[in-house]
Amino acid sequence: MLKESKKLIENFDKYFLRKYHWRYHLLIVDNHLFHCYGFFLQAQKSGERLIHSYDLLEMSHNKEVYQQVLADLRSHTELSIEFRDTHHLVHPGKDVVRDLMHGHSRNTKYKQNENNHLD
Repeated sequence: MLKESKKLIENFDKYFLRKYHWRYHLLIVDNHLFHCYGFFLQAQKSGERLIHSYDLLEMSHNKEVYQQVLADLRSHTELSIEFRDTHHLVHPGKDVVRDLMHGHSRNTKYKQNENNHLD
């Protein structure tokens, strides 16, 4: 087994706690901005909107290693896997300027102060 696979499975077992009333799924991001693949475990408690995301592994773009790590992950768990690609980012429809669920406790619109400088 590759060292990347071992690290991924070690982190997966650390964060996948099988809590009652929690939903889990895996997210794999092909990040072209930083030339890497990112593996995440996402967890959501039933009835809550907040999604907890745990970083499992980040590895450089290497298709052969990626395919082997993905095969090792699939042999370790049957959780559903969501794939994302930064070449195909989706805009939420309107700019998010206030989002209390994700730590934006105040409006993030840019305002000009009295000296015509952006705050």
